[in-house]
Amino acid sequence: MVWSDLSLPDPEPLKSEMNREVGKLIGKLTGKKADLVHPDIVFILDLSGDVVELKVHPVFVAGRYMKYERGIPQTHWDCRECRGAGCEKCDFTGKQYMDSVEELIGRPAAEALGGSWAVLHGSGREDIDARMIGTGRPFVLEIESPRKRSMDLAALEALINESAQGRVSVTLSRWCGRDDVETIKSNKAHKKYRILVEVDGTVTVEGLSIALSAISGVTIFQRTPERVAHRRADKVRERRVLDIEYIGTEEGRYVIEVTGEAGLYIKELVSGDNGRTHPSLTEVLGMPARVVTLDVVQVEGTEEVKEDGTSQRPTKENTV
Repeated sequence: MVWSDLSLPDPEPLKSEMNREVGKLIGKLTGKKADLVHPDIVFILDLSGDVVELKVHPVFVAGRYMKYERGIPQTHWDCRECRGAGCEKCDFTGKQYMDSVEELIGRPAAEALGGSWAVLHGSGREDIDARMIGTGRPFVLEIESPRKRSMDLAALEALINESAQGRVSVTLSRWCGRDDVETIKSNKAHKKYRILVEVDGTVTVEGLSIALSAISGVTIFQRTPERVAHRRADKVRERRVLDIEYIGTEEGRYVIEVTGEAGLYIKELVSGDNGRTHPSLTEVLGMPARVVTLDVVQVEGTEEVKEDGTSQRPTKENTV
């Protein structure tokens, strides 16, 4: 109405004027320029309540991690009984497991940058009883509400590795942006596993090799495994075994390496999961087989970040 009644030729909202004037004042005080596209910090002015709310955007760092200890989940799990509230079963910690890869990496990183907590975004995930060795698994760590927005990556890497010594280690590659979380989550990387297989019966190395060749390069039909059916949709998934071969023996068991498409359930590929996976090593051998231990040795086809830097936003020393 004001614009119309006064016939203003170039009117603009009060919000634009307020943002500009406040921005100029902050720029004068800090010596920094406003970045309206990717700000690190946002001030929300509530004029009706005379309140200023401060929102500090997270920082992101990309790398790969290795997990040497079995029994550690990738991310934090709330206690199943109390759902994180704390009870006798979880010793009032609120946790199903005392530690996770997320916490072992995130705790020292958040502390170093003055953040409130950290969230791990991994390229897929390994079972809790599996190790992640070899080339490591790509990840992006999101550090929430940091008071520092950068530090020497080598120093941060050393800090994390010292804190999680013998359990988890990381190799950090660069600071990145939120776009990299989407990239790492959407990429369907092939994975290579080294498994120790036990067979109930007598089978020769030649017989095992023939059975393995029967499922190498084959599309496997897997109904959601019984062990995860409580949290996954019950459907049949089609995944290819890209390669599978016999490596050797260990304490009367067989060492086998498998390369498969993302989402291939390796334990069920061996056991058959009571017929829910077809074909399986158990089916081809005609005798029960099971995975005793499993290690992920390579995660292929996933970029941690784009090498040309187009998916990342570099740290800006002169903007806010």
